[in-house]
Amino acid sequence: MNLEQQAARTIARYDMLRPGQPVLAALSGGADSVALVCVLRALGYPVRAYHLNHCLRGEESERDADFVHSLCIKLDVPLTLEREDATAYAAQSGESVETAARKLRYARLSGCAARQGITRIATAHTADDNLETMLFHLARGTGTRGMAGIPPVRGEIVRPLWTATRAEVEAYLSGLGQDFVVDSSNLSLDYTRNRIRHTVVPALRTVNPGCTGAATRLAEQLRRDDDALCVLAERALGQGSPAEGIALAAFDQLPAIQSRMLTALLCRAGVPMQQVSERHIGLMTGLLAPGGDRCCNLPAGFRAYREQGRLRILFEPERVSVPLFDGFRGRLWDSSTILTVNTKKPGEVFHKTCDTFLADCGTIHFGTLAVRPAAPGDRLTLPGARGARQLKRLFADLSVPLSVRSRLAVIADQNGVILAQGVGIDQSRVPRGGKILEFRFEGL
Repeated sequence: MNLEQQAARTIARYDMLRPGQPVLAALSGGADSVALVCVLRALGYPVRAYHLNHCLRGEESERDADFVHSLCIKLDVPLTLEREDATAYAAQSGESVETAARKLRYARLSGCAARQGITRIATAHTADDNLETMLFHLARGTGTRGMAGIPPVRGEIVRPLWTATRAEVEAYLSGLGQDFVVDSSNLSLDYTRNRIRHTVVPALRTVNPGCTGAATRLAEQLRRDDDALCVLAERALGQGSPAEGIALAAFDQLPAIQSRMLTALLCRAGVPMQQVSERHIGLMTGLLAPGGDRCCNLPAGFRAYREQGRLRILFEPERVSVPLFDGFRGRLWDSSTILTVNTKKPGEVFHKTCDTFLADCGTIHFGTLAVRPAAPGDRLTLPGARGARQLKRLFADLSVPLSVRSRLAVIADQNGVILAQGVGIDQSRVPRGGKILEFRFEGL
């Protein structure tokens, strides 16, 4: 079976493309991507090509762009050629150059496809690439999904050469008399993937010359198993929402299903999964263990709570300290709560509610007056109490849920906490006949 037949079988098996469906091919100029364009063209697909010059290798990058341009003219394949300084982008984003270049490439590919009304993007990953990825994930530590390597289909991305080896690709091009370019950076052992390619994989082939095919079969089996476990996890999770929470009893499952339930819940909550690690899953698993209410931090401003017999995931953006002054009126952070601060004369008639707090102006240092979230070490002496108590203890006594505590406001100055929303005012700030500062909360 030649490469074209093999690709046609892979396309059909994984439902990558409909007959005659337009496809945008990522074309670097290397052997794999050149073979991809040739194969798609031979199979009759309306193929367009995309090349991004990352400006990483000087003259060699320009050579690649020129080669791709000439190849597309020769094959009569429409080409979109763009350039982007990946090094500058990496410096701006704080990522490695390799990561930044990959993100740029996929973002530009997706944008190019959308502009042309194309819904499928083909990349030239082969079985060798998948083996290297599986080994990389194994060395770094991963689960079933990671050990399955590169998927044949992910969203709009399809990989028609997923079952082909690099040797089969090069033999195909040799038969066509078609040349290609070689990226010199692929030869450097400075990169982890290259060390795997040039040292680990050759060693594996001395054990089993067919290790690439064996890895492909393993990847398919792992992916099927993982898909089945994910279906079971979704069923166990039910229709519950992350914000409302899932009953802890629902997580009384085998560990393999339990971890996937947690992953599915994270997805439902909108947590960026590329930032989720095994450590985060471990922290959430810890919340399921017997014990009191507690929480853990998740990526991108999310937090998981175990409270009142449920597991919840909420988005909690950073809440910074906001200076206050007489006449202040404003919305607190991202919430619907509005805080108003006004002075009142002694004896002035005012409307007092449970969300209104009155403080003696003479006890307040206006230069440092601010509203902020509760902080570790905050203490409050409630009127009639014998002494100060930690705010977190007062929250617990009042049965304030953990997820609510983080949204309640604390008003303080340089002398300490003046009041805590939902708890009360410090005894030392209670009005004593002088001017009064009124703090009114609306819409919690």
